[in-house]
Amino acid sequence: MLAVGTAVTAALSGCGLRLGKGSPASLPSASASETARDGLARQAALISSTAGVVAQAGGGDATTTGLAEGVKQTADAQLETLGGVWQPWPSQVPSAYPTVAPVPSASAGASAQDLATALADGSTLARRAAIAAASEQDARLFTSLTVAWSLQHDLFQPPSSADKSRVEVAQGSKISSGLLTSYDAARYAMEELAARSDDSQRTRAIADAKAATSVVNAAVAAGSEDKRMSAYAPPSESTDPSVSTQVLWARQVWSAVVSSEVQEAGSAKASSPAREAAVTGAVDAARRATAWGADFSSLPGYAA
Repeated sequence: MLAVGTAVTAALSGCGLRLGKGSPASLPSASASETARDGLARQAALISSTAGVVAQAGGGDATTTGLAEGVKQTADAQLETLGGVWQPWPSQVPSAYPTVAPVPSASAGASAQDLATALADGSTLARRAAIAAASEQDARLFTSLTVAWSLQHDLFQPPSSADKSRVEVAQGSKISSGLLTSYDAARYAMEELAARSDDSQRTRAIADAKAATSVVNAAVAAGSEDKRMSAYAPPSESTDPSVSTQVLWARQVWSAVVSSEVQEAGSAKASSPAREAAVTGAVDAARRATAWGADFSSLPGYAA
């Protein structure tokens, strides 16, 4: 028996395990992708926590309560897609062991302003991660997250009028033929709507047509592959009697641009003007679609 015990001890020692002495384990080094995902997951957890507090507080404002509940639901879904916040130990460990910062959470008195700040910080964080992402999937996911948090921030505070346009950010970069066609379809639809709509819708349609036209012209001038069509068909009818075919068309074309921009972000080179332009364009197109009444999922334009 002694010989067996000695042999086991020797074998374990050979594996680098020390017997009879506790030693703090070291945490594994995370890759840039893992670090980015964990940072965004932590922000999603903070947004969910803050939205939960705001929804519970109510304050007699049913609108704010409803908006906060919606933000919490989408943040929980986003957190799941990101893979959750990384925890090195399944339960509490001795204090001598290394660990990570606790999952962020809102204070008991968090307000709608705090939620708006968390969403603004999140959109900035996601935008930077999207532009720098090395993998196509991460770029698409982080771009979609940028769109989602930007739109939700807009529910509590109006967007900044100082935001640069896609054309300014692109710096003459080419775009894919698919994205070019999406913008041309939006241009065509908006020009049609401007000719047929009343004053309030006409003003928005003219502005949207101008924005789409600027992207199309810049892309063609840059030498992008051109597969535009001479005309684009509107939807045959709206399934919602309260929504006109014209409004439905506007929602569809700008939602299609969002999906195309998210795909473009994945195919563009990391940290390039083309990648940054795709992220910028996705947010802008989503805001235009939302202005026409479009709804988006928790991750607009993203398909795993």
